[in-house]
Amino acid sequence: MPRTTSASTLGVLVALAVWGLPLPARSIPVFARQYGVTCGKCHAVIPRLNEFGAGFLASGDRIPGVNPGPTIPVSTKFNLVGSSANQGNGPGGAGLPREIVDEVEAFVAGGVGSRASYLVEQYVVDGGMPGQTRDAWVTDRLNPWQARIPLSVQAGSFSLPLPVDPETFRETYAGYGLFDQTIGDNPFNFFDPKVGVHLSVGNTLHGSSVQFVASQGHDRQSGLPATGTDLMAIAQDAVGPLTLSLYRYEGTRPVPGALDRFERTGVGVVFNDWRRWTSETVLQTGWDSQCSALAARGCASSGGFTQLRYAFNRRFFALGRYEGTSDSTGGFARDAELLAGYAPLERTRITLEDVVQHVPATTNTMNLQFTVAF
Repeated sequence: MPRTTSASTLGVLVALAVWGLPLPARSIPVFARQYGVTCGKCHAVIPRLNEFGAGFLASGDRIPGVNPGPTIPVSTKFNLVGSSANQGNGPGGAGLPREIVDEVEAFVAGGVGSRASYLVEQYVVDGGMPGQTRDAWVTDRLNPWQARIPLSVQAGSFSLPLPVDPETFRETYAGYGLFDQTIGDNPFNFFDPKVGVHLSVGNTLHGSSVQFVASQGHDRQSGLPATGTDLMAIAQDAVGPLTLSLYRYEGTRPVPGALDRFERTGVGVVFNDWRRWTSETVLQTGWDSQCSALAARGCASSGGFTQLRYAFNRRFFALGRYEGTSDSTGGFARDAELLAGYAPLERTRITLEDVVQHVPATTNTMNLQFTVAF
């Protein structure tokens, strides 16, 4: 039977969050402090980026030609969740209650010289459990800011440059099924960060650009040893509010008694007018040479999602998403999310989300989040 959310419990959770945490106005996140601006310079409702914020991110977390000022280079983010489902990793969510401190993150970031920057994103708590480091990288703009074709390189641990960010800027509590998808005994997924080198040529917000990633063939949650080097290539063209992307990922992973050579190919179509509407669609196909020890043969996979976001004003927005994944071993999943979000203060956010999931049984889950950054 689908569970229903207790309105009184969730109301108490939000009230405690709003009144019990320090007001964000007492402390400004690290980038805003470094450049002497408010968080609204880069964000709509956190963590959503506006057009200026997207440019700041594309420039390696730098304002071109402006050196960041001296400040303590540390920020934090908290995310509290109340859900109609238990939140643990065991069967039926065993292990954790329905109301949890979902995330506690610490960010250390800053500029190096006139064109380089660094960032460390440490999850102190992740999903109610002890967390791990996600991003820990250094990026360098290799040619002058005024160069016609930007050229930059990033090294360390980073999220893969997908058409839609799988974690840091995701507004729903429910993750993307496509980016969480694994095939057979291969633990690879697009959600986890990779350790390697990322080269970007061109402006990812205007005109044509290409990106290349060479990373360690390893998935940290799997416990398996690293195998070879994964390769990823991304071609992108941004014309006005429309951005078209094509990506391909290749690698190898050890599976029982064999080595799985796999590839994933995807396309992304993003429309963002930076005012009201955002539409994001990603479709992907894949192939694995070895599905599992019981099926020593290749298998195909596919998946995708489409989501639509509408901002009623600077504080209130709504989002809907539909997605599905499948593979020839019998894996099949479908889900849909509807979300309403509101920002009571500049660096806070409250969202209420309804998730209908079919994997293979149908369930309905309500999630309430309160997020604050300072």
